[in-house]
Amino acid sequence: MCDASTMALAAEFPSASESDWRKRVETVLRGGDFDKKLFSRTGDGIAIAPLYSSANACEARRPEQSPWTVMQRADHPDVARANEQALDDLNHGATGLQLVFAGAPGAYGFGLTAPDPKGISRLMSDIRIDAIAIRLDAGENGVKIAETFAQWVATQPVDPERLRLSFGLDPIGSGAAQGEIGKVVHGLRAHHFAGPFVEASGITWHDAGASEVQELAFIIATGVAYLRSLDQLDDQHLKRAVSLTVAADQDMFVTLAKFRAARLLWSRVLAASGLTADSICIRGQTSWRMMTALDAYTNILRTTAAVFGAALGGADQITVLPFSLAQGLPDEFARRIARNTQTILQEESGLWHVGDPASGAGYVEYLTQELCAKAWSLFQDIEKQGGMAAAIQSGRIGELVKEKRQEKLARIKSKAEAIIGVTAYKPPREMPPSIEDIPRKATPAHRLAEAFETAGASS
Repeated sequence: MCDASTMALAAEFPSASESDWRKRVETVLRGGDFDKKLFSRTGDGIAIAPLYSSANACEARRPEQSPWTVMQRADHPDVARANEQALDDLNHGATGLQLVFAGAPGAYGFGLTAPDPKGISRLMSDIRIDAIAIRLDAGENGVKIAETFAQWVATQPVDPERLRLSFGLDPIGSGAAQGEIGKVVHGLRAHHFAGPFVEASGITWHDAGASEVQELAFIIATGVAYLRSLDQLDDQHLKRAVSLTVAADQDMFVTLAKFRAARLLWSRVLAASGLTADSICIRGQTSWRMMTALDAYTNILRTTAAVFGAALGGADQITVLPFSLAQGLPDEFARRIARNTQTILQEESGLWHVGDPASGAGYVEYLTQELCAKAWSLFQDIEKQGGMAAAIQSGRIGELVKEKRQEKLARIKSKAEAIIGVTAYKPPREMPPSIEDIPRKATPAHRLAEAFETAGASS
């Protein structure tokens, strides 16, 4: 029997120091500048070195060692069709539903149209709401949808306190009025719902072009604003009243670090508020801005990398945007791929079996701490301006995001970054995916590839 404390897995190999490695690298570079050749930077200016030693581990993991929830979008405008799709998803691997209503920022031109209890009843027909997680995504109509859904739940033989139901209210992120949030949440609590009630989401900001640091800072600033609005709740319900939603893109290591940073930052906020951090709920959604309409099948690779990063970063729930969403409303095949992207990584790759697997890795710990430090500094600046709502109203948030989006587009235009299938490695001919015959309504969210797809089509 081996003693792990005395095993030397590399005992037969000569030891090598960092200086030894550096000498070998300089030989290969042949006089080239080490920093310019081997260092890169994130959109926030964080330097990425070529080599890191191990580092002290941060506690940035889910409190329970269990699989994350596989969320699937229900967003078909026809309620009966949405119900049919939802049942198929739940029967084939999904463990939660994200009910995306028309007009929500994340609807991307589609969405459910079920504003009354009868419509909700048809949508949820034959679905065991006590056996799955449910998240409402209703945007400006969040209050109305939340109250309507609560009315329908009251007619069901379930205990509201035990449901895994997130009402997803996000007036700051969706541009709705914030003043009535406290009243609405207290009304939901009076009907014994446990929350989360409000959502500090970075999706809108990410879609608009925000960097990782900006997204994290905006999430934390929004969450703090909601905590202040709900300070009359008791501690047990206040600590779980706010959930966080973080965008996951194809840069899997940056995504991994961003999710870890979100948990650490929110833990710090809760500790400063005198609350425990044992009920943090962090949701991930794959990035809309990274999706392409051209060579759409490459989106499968992008979303797989995004799920990998979010899962290893400790996301509690993950939603995958189907690969054909940029083309139109996804069909059954695209929905199946979105669902199976998660189940394969969960069941076959077993990503959930190790809690915080990147813990102690020098690169990830460094990137996590840098994201935390920069995001916290920006969050403090926002607080000095009067909070997130005031910073949005002043135009400061919009300016910051616009600047980062323009920087990103400039890098793509200069070939410093590539969009596979659009600006690089274009297919000899397009093979458009099959989509539902449903017209898309205008959406304010833009993809990075849009300008280059248009240019390619006109050339």
